[in-house]
Order: sequence, then structure tokens, then C-alpha cells
Amino acid sequence: MENLELKMKKLFEKWKQEHKDDKLYEYDTPSIDGKIIPKENFISDGFCISNVIKENTILYISKESHEYDKDSIINKEKINEYKYLKKCFADNKNTSFPSRIRGMQEILGKDIKDMTFMNINKRGGFSYTNMAVLNTYAMQFSDNIVNEIEIINPELIICCGIGLKRIINMVYTKCDKELNRPIVEVNHPSYVISKEKYLDSFREELRKINKFI
Repeated sequence: MENLELKMKKLFEKWKQEHKDDKLYEYDTPSIDGKIIPKENFISDGFCISNVIKENTILYISKESHEYDKDSIINKEKINEYKYLKKCFADNKNTSFPSRIRGMQEILGKDIKDMTFMNINKRGGFSYTNMAVLNTYAMQFSDNIVNEIEIINPELIICCGIGLKRIINMVYTKCDKELNRPIVEVNHPSYVISKEKYLDSFREELRKINKFI
């Protein structure tokens, strides 16, 4: 049986090639002021904080990595790994994003090493997500998104952004597969609200699925 790292590597190589061959590129890729993100971009993820891909973690899914700003010069492709969150935990930063994920892990009774992270859009994006563009991307690469989730095989999926739960259900339906695992949706951890209210909203989502609480 292939190990998880090898499965993920093969999936990402396939996904990279499909980025290059993408016929909907102009419709499924973020742009700003006429500047569109390069077709060949690929920002890999699917990691645990321990840098080991493993099953039965808590999977946090976000929309896309913030790779560019309005004034960014976009002139060549980016092929790298999403490292922002790992660096936050390594540096023990207490900003909203990492601190709220720590808080959710504590509520679940899980260690921070028992989390996995992925973005839907692997080309990266800006500070604001165009949901119509993200929906098009998700449908175009639905089989890859589903396969990444299946490789990770999480105990729970936490959608970090309103609209993501619908997208996950949508790609599973398109691939004619059953999700077969609990899923909840909260605002992105950087959402401007107190940490207490944010975590209370997470607890309420857990009550709705009658899990972990």
C-alpha cells in the first residue's frame, strides 16, 4: 500500500499538470485590476504541523492562500508550499488565525499536531475571495479536491469560511461520492470578532452535529 506522502505527491503532480492544461483558466483563477494569477501556480498543502501527513486528524479547509496584494507584481509562476500557518505555530504566534485554531483543537480535546490544513484553490489568491471564481475552480478540479480529502481521511472537517461547506458537498456530489464524515462551517479564523464569540460559534456548530461536545 502506498504511504500517504506518496499518494499526496502523485495527486499534486496530476493537479499541477491539470493547472497547465486548464481550459477555464480565465474563469476559475483570481484576478485584480486586469492582473490574473499565473496558470502554472501551485501552492501545495495537506500537511500536519508535524510535517507528516496522517489520517484521522482534524482537517481545516480554507478558500485560498493570500499570495498577492493589489500592488503585487505578478509576472511569473509560484510553485511552493503554503507555510504561513506552520510558521505561526513554530514561532508560537498568538494572532487570530493560529490562536483560534488552537482554541478549536482544545475544544475538541486534540493536540495541535493532530490537525491538517488545505486550501481549495491551489493557485493562491488575494485578501478577498471571489466566490464565483472559487466555485468555478472547485467544479473544474473537483476530483482532485475530493481525492485530497480522502487521502487525509479526517475525523472531522472544519470549513474555515462561509460558503465552503456548500462547495465541499458540491464537489462530492459531482464526483458521485458520499462525504461520510462530520463537517462544520465557521467564519475564517481571521474574521473580526472576539475570540470568545468565535469559539462559542464553533461550539454551536458542534452541537448541531452532536459530535465532540
